[in-house]
Amino acid sequence: MKNIFPFDAAIFDLDGTLLDSMYVWTRVDEIYFARHGMAVPEDYGRALAGLSYRESAEYTMRRFGFPGPWEEIVREWTELAREEYACRVPLKADAREYLTALKRCGVKLAVATALPEYLYRPCLTNLGVLELFDALCSTDDTGGRGKGNGEVFLLAAERLGVAPEHCAVFEDVPEGIRGAKRAGMRAFCVLDEASRHAHSEMAEMADGVVERYADLLPWRRCAILTARCEGDPAEAYAFREGDLVLCADAGYALARRLRIAPDAVIGDFDSSDAPEGVDVVRHPVVKDDTDAMLCAKYALELGVRDFLFVGGLGGRLDHTLANLQALLYLAERGAQAALCDGLVRVQAVKNGSIRVARAMGKLSVFALGGPCEGVFIRGAKYPLEGATLTPDFPLGMGNDFTAETAEIGVEKGALLVITELKPPQS
Repeated sequence: MKNIFPFDAAIFDLDGTLLDSMYVWTRVDEIYFARHGMAVPEDYGRALAGLSYRESAEYTMRRFGFPGPWEEIVREWTELAREEYACRVPLKADAREYLTALKRCGVKLAVATALPEYLYRPCLTNLGVLELFDALCSTDDTGGRGKGNGEVFLLAAERLGVAPEHCAVFEDVPEGIRGAKRAGMRAFCVLDEASRHAHSEMAEMADGVVERYADLLPWRRCAILTARCEGDPAEAYAFREGDLVLCADAGYALARRLRIAPDAVIGDFDSSDAPEGVDVVRHPVVKDDTDAMLCAKYALELGVRDFLFVGGLGGRLDHTLANLQALLYLAERGAQAALCDGLVRVQAVKNGSIRVARAMGKLSVFALGGPCEGVFIRGAKYPLEGATLTPDFPLGMGNDFTAETAEIGVEKGALLVITELKPPQS
């Protein structure tokens, strides 16, 4: 997949940037100072921001007269934090999806942290993201100096083989932002509650501010082009800026009809040849997922939560049923999921509601995968309120619109909502 990001490498701090981990150090400070009969000074965390472990320990010794050597202080701190990092520290929301999106686009990834390797490596391994990174760097690797001089970022760029001017750094403290700029790199300020006092200062220095990683995800919707479209594909799908376009194997022929260059073609290619000149993700013929499901999972990993299958009805009944199950799979994972072939639009809704625009044909609602409780249909000739639909009785079949939009919802369960876009031909 081509690189759509404005940099070739991304270098990430960990604490407060990728990891939601600052609570660990608040607790470590409380325990450490309590052992010395003191409360944690209010400005202590701010004073250490951007310093290496050695610099932090030496600062603590100077300011409070605690006994050294600095190595012993660091050992005590890290022993208090070790289990938390190895087992419980989480990633920030949508960080995994952003890392995956960068990786899929060929952006090289590095860590540049003040954490020692024996803390960050088990943590990244436990979170399942270690393999995404092409280089791992710590201030331990630059003589124990902090980030303000930019050395650790330059080391990361060197290990990645990318010139500094083509690198972007993601940091949550002023010293990190300052060091990235001194290294000649773009710097993005990731907002974290622990550094709230410095948000304005960092925003002035940084090239951009990151409130949520979800805001950085490049794709808003995924269009999955299937091998069969009963109606006019141009009526089924119109490309929108920000669409991730995936072809399920022979769905590449549909992309050519629409004159759309897909971001990737995914499948086992047992019924068609893999196209040339496009990004191909090949899977073995013997597999559990259909090619369309492979596309859906691929996009989910990239953080996409809005899906449109183009085509996918008609032809082989087993293919149709598999595509309907894919809609349920996505709905159960919090995604919006629809399928359209220009003649019919099918949507899945789980524990929620949707609005459906008036169409020329019928509106039908079915229980999908099990009983549905608290079902309502409004804006239709045959309304429902608080009803129960079951998979063994088609109570919601063949309704008519009475308003410009119909509202369909379910309190518990998953519904399949089918709209005929045109009246059936006699």
